[in-house]
Amino acid sequence: MKKYTLLLLLFPSLIFAQDFTIVDNVTRSAYKNVKSVMSLAERIDYDFKTDEEKVRAIFIWLTYNMTYKYNPSTLLESPEFLVYYTEDHLNQIIKYKKERKMLKSFEERLAICEGFALIFKRACDLMGIKNELVYGFTKPSGYKVGAIPKAKNHVWNAVKVNGKWMMIDATYGTGQVFNNVWMRDFNEDFFNAKREMLRRTHFPSDYKWRRFLNQKNLADFCYDPIIKNAFFKHDIAVVEPKGGIIKLDKKGPIKLKIKGIKNTNSLLYAFGGDRFAKSPATYERTNFSEFHLQKPKENSRLLIFLDNELVMEYLVKVD
Repeated sequence: MKKYTLLLLLFPSLIFAQDFTIVDNVTRSAYKNVKSVMSLAERIDYDFKTDEEKVRAIFIWLTYNMTYKYNPSTLLESPEFLVYYTEDHLNQIIKYKKERKMLKSFEERLAICEGFALIFKRACDLMGIKNELVYGFTKPSGYKVGAIPKAKNHVWNAVKVNGKWMMIDATYGTGQVFNNVWMRDFNEDFFNAKREMLRRTHFPSDYKWRRFLNQKNLADFCYDPIIKNAFFKHDIAVVEPKGGIIKLDKKGPIKLKIKGIKNTNSLLYAFGGDRFAKSPATYERTNFSEFHLQKPKENSRLLIFLDNELVMEYLVKVD
């Protein structure tokens, strides 16, 4: 621990240049066995100087030490019946339940998104960093494209650093679900996530945060294709189809038009239930690449891969 603290003193310019290498290395190596959120916050607060370094350390700790408890349900948790006498009593019950959930998540190192977000919030609170929980919606599967959610199914964090709000989603930063299996897949893009990225994947229920992201309305968000982490890594743009539901008739293949693909041979596709991905017929146009995909026999998810990474999902409906 002293070794890393000395490095911080000798080379502060590494931190101020927003190179988080030292913060990440210290957090991954020195905090693995902390016994409580308070202990974690105290060590982070002691070892790092700026709020940006501190919230980065919380994010790294969560992504390195926590495991996502995957549940196919579209809700954060099952509804429960609460008995209360006054509004204050209800708030006390909710606060107690969140506290128990946060403590259990930390102790087991296992949680759904709310556990990740509650640990993050508590650590920020203990260090005096202004923050809020952001509740809202994400689309977990291509089969959900076009479906308007009836209840919130995700929560993440907003923190105020240097007078400006940033959004952080440690759950998405830790891994992702593919074919109903959660896989650890660190993605630092969800630390201080770019708004243009987050508005494609997250829909806040609070209008304040929708305005912050310049988010479209819920129906349009739900109708969009599902965008995965690798989509932004490959820096591509979809020309067609814009909507997430592809309706087919009896004529012709599915046509996919994409800008920015450097190696068209790297694009593969599969439908839900397929054991192997396939190569489409490829045609180079003036400003984009056009791919022709064989149609499925029935309604299905359409999964698009680049360099063996899932980048998008559509819902295909066969007439």
